[in-house]
Amino acid sequence: MFADDILGPVKQWGYLVRDLDEAMDCWVNQLGVGPWWGYRNVPAMAECDGQQNPILMSVGLAYHQGMQIELIQQLDDAPSPYQYFYQRGTEAQALQQVAYMVPNVEVAIAQCQQRGMHEVGRILPSPALAYVYMSSPAMAGLAIELMPHDQNFLDDYARCAAEAAQWDGTDPYRLIRF
Repeated sequence: MFADDILGPVKQWGYLVRDLDEAMDCWVNQLGVGPWWGYRNVPAMAECDGQQNPILMSVGLAYHQGMQIELIQQLDDAPSPYQYFYQRGTEAQALQQVAYMVPNVEVAIAQCQQRGMHEVGRILPSPALAYVYMSSPAMAGLAIELMPHDQNFLDDYARCAAEAAQWDGTDPYRLIRF
């Protein structure tokens, strides 16, 4: 079995969506996945082709059998690692990234580059934090997201995954508005 000591286990499947509410409703009512935690109108910086651009997005997070599912809706048309989705067609939602939480982002970037990947962009929620997206032509629009190790994130992840495992279908949407 292939063991990846650099990237570790997948922590998240991330989907780009055109309408966050519609997508969460689909996951709740058609797939039975919830509850959804998240944020509306989140300001962040996106970095693409060496240029930083402010973006606005909404994010929903749910857990299914211990895996975090992320739904991302970019609310503007600023350049970002997400724009290819909004420019290419009519899908309601599409798998965009598989995320890993890594102890050292720079080492993980180098490892991905050795595997034939290149950086396609970054999302910078704050000046000291970057989520790096790596891809390759063979991945055809799918990216790997490299998230820096964050114990608070992992603690929240465990708490929400445990709550989701016991979820009875009530209170399915728990989003905070910025």
